[in-house]
Amino acid sequence: MNRKRCLHAVMIAALLVPAARAAVPADALAPEAAPSVAPDVDASAVAERRDDSFERDRIARRSAWLLGGSVGAVYLFGLTSWWGDGFERDFKSRPEGWFGSDTDHGGQDKLGHFMFTYAGTRLATWGLQSFGNDPATALKLSTVTMFGALTGVEVIDGFAKRWSFSREDALMNLAGAAAAVVMETRPGIDRVVDLRIHYLPSRLADGSRRQWAPFSDYEGQTYYVVAKASGIDALARIPIVKYLEASIGYGARGFEVGGDRTRISYVGVSLDLGRLFGDTLLKDAGPKTRKVSDNLFEYVQFQSTGAWGERRF
Repeated sequence: MNRKRCLHAVMIAALLVPAARAAVPADALAPEAAPSVAPDVDASAVAERRDDSFERDRIARRSAWLLGGSVGAVYLFGLTSWWGDGFERDFKSRPEGWFGSDTDHGGQDKLGHFMFTYAGTRLATWGLQSFGNDPATALKLSTVTMFGALTGVEVIDGFAKRWSFSREDALMNLAGAAAAVVMETRPGIDRVVDLRIHYLPSRLADGSRRQWAPFSDYEGQTYYVVAKASGIDALARIPIVKYLEASIGYGARGFEVGGDRTRISYVGVSLDLGRLFGDTLLKDAGPKTRKVSDNLFEYVQFQSTGAWGERRF
């Protein structure tokens, strides 16, 4: 990274944490002033208020660092991967289309915006709750932060020499944030449905595989909507069936490396690794370990655990 880009990164990082603190409710950020102890006031009540005030401030500080660090990582990645050619004064916008064969990536980039906004919002919600925020506050903060950060990337793209603002990308950011809210507030849907990504580095024209680049290697991405038997009471009581899941998927190949442009739809059956591991290897694990495992299998699809039929078009 050259000196100019380093300076940009430092400036952004310097602004992120204060901005994140500003997003946290004021009553959580500003501890109440310790009241003077009047003769008729119970000293234990005063001490309890002080403890509550200290706890609110601790939660707010940790939440601000989490949100600021997350946004900082997004923009630092942008500086090092997307905006190295610099910026222009004029704002640019161009239509990119959706999933057509005449688009740049066959819609893979659009699903990427959806998925990373969705997963980022839900993971940040979990992190904020683990710090002590109530579910509603955690979801509100994470949704605003992640949607704002990724939409901000689009705005910056509008000034970047190499890129332009994409209305389609911004709409997919919004859709991803909305899907995260639905899943967090509708546990019945969340028990049944997972949204996942599978990534394997794509092959170059010479047949070799690319370096690991899950955020920008669209050719190597496949996206799935999964329905889990374990989330349906009638099926969850059947010993073998409860570990199965059905899924549909989408991928696009040949849009970046040349050759035939092909879009692929998938239909398949696979193992619900999250439920399987939870009932076996992680049966006696602590709640945090189980939650980490659940998060992994909720957002990542392992193709080797299932069988899919595909249709190319």
